[in-house]
Amino acid sequence: MGDVAPTARRTGLLIPVRSAEDLVGDFRRRHNALSVARRIPPHVTVLFPFARAEALDEVLLSTVASHFSGFASFEAELRHVGRFDDYVWLAPQPRDRFVELIGATCARFPQYPPYEDAGIEPEPHLTIAAVDDAAAAVELAVLADRELGLRLPFRFTVDGVSLFDEQGDGTWRETTRFALG
Repeated sequence: MGDVAPTARRTGLLIPVRSAEDLVGDFRRRHNALSVARRIPPHVTVLFPFARAEALDEVLLSTVASHFSGFASFEAELRHVGRFDDYVWLAPQPRDRFVELIGATCARFPQYPPYEDAGIEPEPHLTIAAVDDAAAAVELAVLADRELGLRLPFRFTVDGVSLFDEQGDGTWRETTRFALG
């Protein structure tokens, strides 16, 4: 993984779905090993990248906490397998609740565009595999549906968003949890 300079350490706002480890853990270890090695739990991304770790201060953390306190917690589930050209993922539902949370967070913190692309409209997803090309994504999506599909839907509660901080060794650590209203 290598050393990450203190001034280059990134952060992200994620909804950890640790309870999904039994469902997706083996698949992630086989097909998304880098995220597993970096100690990133199964999650739905709200905003990545967020502020550099060195820029986090009490004012920003208080602003983030206030922002998320305005959203009610909700029941969710992972319903089906989806894919992009380079990722295979599980779709969280209700999609509109995730879209609302992600959209409002991106709007509240426009200085941190999602995936460093202000033109992107993030699709809520829980990544289970990373691949090199679209053909591999198609094959892995079929495999994921075969291996995981019968265990869906998988239910969980969204009651908070967590700040994850990249460490000097390239691993990630949950540093702050912001409760939803």
